[in-house]
Amino acid sequence: MKNYLLILLLVSGSIFSQNVKELKKSALRDAKAISNASIKEDYETLIKHTHPNIIKEYGDRQLKAAIEDLYRGWKAQKIKIVSSKVDEIADIKKEKREYRCLVKNTVRMNFNGRKVTLKSSLFGFYDKKKELWYFVESDKLLNDDETQKIFKNFKTEIQIPEDEHIPEN
Repeated sequence: MKNYLLILLLVSGSIFSQNVKELKKSALRDAKAISNASIKEDYETLIKHTHPNIIKEYGDRQLKAAIEDLYRGWKAQKIKIVSSKVDEIADIKKEKREYRCLVKNTVRMNFNGRKVTLKSSLFGFYDKKKELWYFVESDKLLNDDETQKIFKNFKTEIQIPEDEHIPEN
């Protein structure tokens, strides 16, 4: 009986390990899609990976219009994303019956001739049925009243770092 229990534990541990590897792979794929979409102003991809709670709050059309307004405002102020790179899937955990992850990234921006590097992170929520990751800017889960209203009582064991803005000379 002990041998069966040991084998069961080993097999379930192996399956969980394989599952986490696949989840990290898909999180990396979807985070890269978001990263590329932010540079290309690909609204459809950005909305596809936006958490359903946010879409429910604002609606598809209003969210698309808000993203378009953001990019239009950036152009008027001569703000541009120069590059966006996914650094790593820093953590992945199962919490509240769903998989969640932290994606660290580096975004380089040009603010009217002044270059700035932003070290930030995305918080991912996995939709098992769609095999798709939804992302929220991690700092907004910590510091934005509007986002905190949408994600009421949000708690996680995943350590969310503060964003870091690094001006370049």
